[in-house]
Amino acid sequence: MILYISKKIGILSWFATCLYFLVEPFFILTSTAPYSVLNHAMSDLGVTSCGTYTYSIAPHEICSPDHFWMNVLFIINGLTLSIGVLYISQNLKKTKITQLATAFILILALGNIVSGFIPADINLFWHSIFAQLGMITVLAGLWIYASSLTSGKYWTYGCLVSLLVILILIMLVFFVPMPTGLLQRLFYLVIFIWGTVLSFMLNK
Repeated sequence: MILYISKKIGILSWFATCLYFLVEPFFILTSTAPYSVLNHAMSDLGVTSCGTYTYSIAPHEICSPDHFWMNVLFIINGLTLSIGVLYISQNLKKTKITQLATAFILILALGNIVSGFIPADINLFWHSIFAQLGMITVLAGLWIYASSLTSGKYWTYGCLVSLLVILILIMLVFFVPMPTGLLQRLFYLVIFIWGTVLSFMLNK
């Protein structure tokens, strides 16, 4: 039996995915350690312990009392993103290459889910590996989607270019000081907006 996702569920899942950026500020406000949206990783809000060097690449102080619910938010966000991607995939011709593209994009969603189950201070490698891999594979996934779409082709190409620029800037932070927290959020924001807008374009 092939899973079918209705238009209503598909579009709602994208809206629910975007809600992440409306909910996150509440967790930022409850942080008892100074938290910067510009410089601190999203994952810091899900760290289960307080102090400095709670994980190997976090020399700054972290203390997020509501870390449990933040990690729940990561998991829910990954699930709604997965549903949204699968909904969009229904509008593509079923070929091995488009199915591979869907898998590439779903790796990013899987990264959110895994990040919620395994906070950075518990195991940094497993916390971040799928998210980091997904930030690369999603580029290939969007490129294949763009080449396969009839509606939303250029919108997808535009978002792909934006993601590529952001990813290059993220990689350059090892050499040039930049607001890594902001860049990380922009990457996910572009993905969330891409899917939300495309889900409407495909139903015109």
